[in-house]
Amino acid sequence: MKRLLLLTLLAAPTCLAQQSAKKEVFWSFRPPATVSSPVVKNTEWPLGTVDRFILAAQEKKGLSQSKAAEPRVLVRRLFFALCGLPPAADVMEHWNREIGPELNQTAIAALVDSLLKSPRFGEHWGQHWLDVARFAESTGGDANGIHLHAWRYRDYVIDNLNADKPFDRFIREQIAGDLLPISSDKEWAQNLVATGFLAVGQKLVGEVEDRKFFADLVDEQIDATTRAFLGLTVSCARCHDHKTDPIPQADYYALAAIFRNTETHYGLIKAQSRQYSTLLDVTGMGLPVGRDALTAQQLADMKAEREAAAQKMDDIMRTIRGGDGVTRAMLRRSRTQRDESEALMQSYDAQGNPLTFVMGVQDRDAPLETRILERGELDKPGAPVTPGFLHALHPQSSPPVLRLREGSGRLQLADWLASPRNPLTARVIANRAWHWLFGQGLVRTVDDFGFTGDKPTHPELLDFLALRLIEHKGSLKSLIRELVLTRTWQQASSFDADKFDHDPDNLLLWRMSPRRLEAEAVRDAMLAVSGKLDLARPAKPLIAAAGEGTVGQAVFEPEIRKIEAPVRSVYLPRVRSVLPEMMELYDAPDASNVMGARETTTVPLQALHALNSAFVRQQAEAFADRLGKLTVFEQLDHAWLSTFGRPPIAKERELANAFSFEIEASLEGPRTQSQREALITLAQSLLCAAEFVVVD
Repeated sequence: MKRLLLLTLLAAPTCLAQQSAKKEVFWSFRPPATVSSPVVKNTEWPLGTVDRFILAAQEKKGLSQSKAAEPRVLVRRLFFALCGLPPAADVMEHWNREIGPELNQTAIAALVDSLLKSPRFGEHWGQHWLDVARFAESTGGDANGIHLHAWRYRDYVIDNLNADKPFDRFIREQIAGDLLPISSDKEWAQNLVATGFLAVGQKLVGEVEDRKFFADLVDEQIDATTRAFLGLTVSCARCHDHKTDPIPQADYYALAAIFRNTETHYGLIKAQSRQYSTLLDVTGMGLPVGRDALTAQQLADMKAEREAAAQKMDDIMRTIRGGDGVTRAMLRRSRTQRDESEALMQSYDAQGNPLTFVMGVQDRDAPLETRILERGELDKPGAPVTPGFLHALHPQSSPPVLRLREGSGRLQLADWLASPRNPLTARVIANRAWHWLFGQGLVRTVDDFGFTGDKPTHPELLDFLALRLIEHKGSLKSLIRELVLTRTWQQASSFDADKFDHDPDNLLLWRMSPRRLEAEAVRDAMLAVSGKLDLARPAKPLIAAAGEGTVGQAVFEPEIRKIEAPVRSVYLPRVRSVLPEMMELYDAPDASNVMGARETTTVPLQALHALNSAFVRQQAEAFADRLGKLTVFEQLDHAWLSTFGRPPIAKERELANAFSFEIEASLEGPRTQSQREALITLAQSLLCAAEFVVVD
């Protein structure tokens, strides 16, 4: 009896979810509803509809509004939120004057427009999307193979966000770019790069069983697609009906039927991976090559190396056939050398010109049958399924059945995901934009809009933003612009104990929550302040310097970690399990899964790194040299404006002068040298300060 009761309780969540789904459609599965702008008492405060939704909720709870942020605080906030970089000292002072203490909204709009037009916008917001797209330059998992061509997808994301490509088109290209109508070879090649979204995920390429690897690959693609665009954990239905959301196992395999008939090209060396793959050749189609042509001598040396490696492998095989043994290590090493040299040779034409390859997907030539797998087990196939979508998102009628004459169904899937009639897609991306600007989404579980996720704090506002995105033809920049030009976003971050008691999580947005910078922004800000930041995009992928193959075999972690360049951090090598040290310490994701919301930790190692890192010391030295070119009276103002976005207060001036004098007095040698060392110490102190990595 007790066992029966336990089984009943365990089954309850599924039953309750299904029953509630039958009685009333879950909030996120309903189409966004048009709601009139709420009536508010304080009609002077709102600048638009967004503010009225926020204010109405605050007034309902008896909360008053916070004061507006100081102009310099707002300027610094805008620079980091939109471009991920601090404003230069002179730029800060220019906009401080333009905006003024009354917060001139025309001037603020002009600043916002200039930042949205900057190429730096795509680099910063591109990193946001790359987190969602679980972008990395290696497979991760059991055999961490390097993806030398993943950088093309990264650059595609950055360029398309800068161009403000309509988000529905952005979706279609990433899911089915190879199937879209085109006007040129270059457009087709660019669309292939976009499908890298489906190719850059984590893969267990050491898997011996081909069917298991393929099933896991399809599962990863389903998970990434549905979580990124729909905010649903559909992969939970791989082995059984979803425990909480109304997603039956049959729906999972209807999606699997689409991805099973899609061939993924990610490219690994055969000798170093049981599950290797080809790449897609787009040579001559107008994409940047990313590698230099070979000289005649280099080409000759490469041919000789390939022939020598092939001959050595032939000799070993003759030895084995003759009955003599060789060590397993020797056999593996020789096979790897042969395959590496052959792969390298095949990446150039006969004249030594580099060929152009991309990661991406294409439809299979011959369709594969898909069956529901009992408990997800490969050896227990059940009923066959046809490609299809999710029943839960079509509550008023049965879901569309894909009547395919040809192809996998990916194009129809892409159209369905991007459709304005889809109840989730616009909501999910609008919520992501809100999260990236405010620090938490209207739905705090940004990757989960299902039954176990949080409900929206302002459901009518979320629907308004989703419909606004559709109304503006998928323009993400228009949505961002509207949000930052609100009183809500322009509030001060001042703490209020009474308001905190009523709303400790700031769900009603009674202030702007202070936020620590992302890992990339911390590093980029240090480079910007030092004057060493190179804003040019690297012409070649930096990861290529580490070589090709498996991490730990042909490519070694120290070789990856020492790759450094004064470029924006989005361009640094992104190898799963081998992130740059600063990225790891400041919570950059490992890209194993969709990561719409990063964790934020505060640990002693972050402070220890700032105090002892050679990188931080180098930036402090360069920053000090910049300060040394100014007069003594200008140095402190410039230092504080550059690092904190404000001039120092009187007490800080006093302490800084005393600190510098003490450092100079303690050092022997020429006065100019001791003065420089004092400036370096002061500069590093500012770079290590908590205020440097926090935006109010």
